[in-house]
Amino acid sequence: MSISRRRFLHVVVSGTVCGTFFALFKVERTEALPRPPGALTEADFLAFCSRCNRCIDACQPLALHPAGLLDGMVNIGTPVLDVTRCVICMECIRKCPTSALKKIPKEEVDLGTAVIDRDRCLAWQKKKRCKACSKKCPTKAITLKERRYPVLDAEKCNGCGICVRSCSMEPKAVIISYRDARRFERPDIRFARRLENRVGPYEFPPPDFKTWFVNRIRTLLDRYGFVEKKL
Repeated sequence: MSISRRRFLHVVVSGTVCGTFFALFKVERTEALPRPPGALTEADFLAFCSRCNRCIDACQPLALHPAGLLDGMVNIGTPVLDVTRCVICMECIRKCPTSALKKIPKEEVDLGTAVIDRDRCLAWQKKKRCKACSKKCPTKAITLKERRYPVLDAEKCNGCGICVRSCSMEPKAVIISYRDARRFERPDIRFARRLENRVGPYEFPPPDFKTWFVNRIRTLLDRYGFVEKKL
């Protein structure tokens, strides 16, 4: 059975348009996007988030970026987290003007669970006695089996990503699974009332206004590609 070129192009274009349409206007996702620390459950997060980008602008390590078209229309403009860059500085939570990010203390933050790829890990492959992830883990969630092989205690892991950043492999032998990230229920109080703030004091005193302003300009220039990164 032969098909004309015109008919073939019509089928291809129609399929592309339909696929794009449903991708942009999808309202359900098989998995929620990675969200900042303290985020509400996905449905409530989308309802409370005002897309103001204050959390994104406050993020010094550039761990947050706004969701785009391919993430679905319902997600456009909402903050998406790169877990491997997040240092849990709590600035995004402090700056959120709504209750989309619950103002919890740092000890309650859980960004997911680390997963060790034994097929890539130098220690498990017996290529090197690498102990970087276990040494750097602040929660002691990674220990060494037989004083050599890193194993994870998921109950202690908060998904901080320090183990990922300390891994010398490329691609990394450790990843963070966001599937187990802790999400919070929406507050019972009215939106207009003052929300409970349990974030706690700053670990380091905030800089003066001049220093803050200069740092923000540099960060924004770097974020949007106006500054060439040095290798």
